[in-house]
Amino acid sequence: MKKLSILIIVCVLFFSFKGASSKKIIGHWTSEVDLYDMKINDTLIFTKIKYTDKLYQWAGALAGIELAPDKSFAEYHNVLCSSESSPVRYSDETWVLHNDLITIIGSEREAKWRIMNVTNKKMTVVVLKINSK
Repeated sequence: MKKLSILIIVCVLFFSFKGASSKKIIGHWTSEVDLYDMKINDTLIFTKIKYTDKLYQWAGALAGIELAPDKSFAEYHNVLCSSESSPVRYSDETWVLHNDLITIIGSEREAKWRIMNVTNKKMTVVVLKINSK
């Protein structure tokens, strides 16, 4: 009986530590800090929000990311009053999720983020790697 109890506890612990699902993290996420200066060990907190053309103008969102279903990745920044400037920093990046690790790769940089917590509306990540190529 004691072995069965231990086995049940181990199974519950094992299945409670499964990684984040791609389905849960796909979408547009905003940040209250500019991502341009992110460094290793920074904690980034994102809020899921619907994207609009005006989101990154004037008093809109300061920064954000898009984790698209086709695995394209976009980092956004506020362009203030400009409607001609693109809010996307790098346009050729892709992302991959392996357990709780997001890897972002593009021609300009490579990054790795560890997902610490994710819900339907909030995602917290820690920057493990960020380097320019």
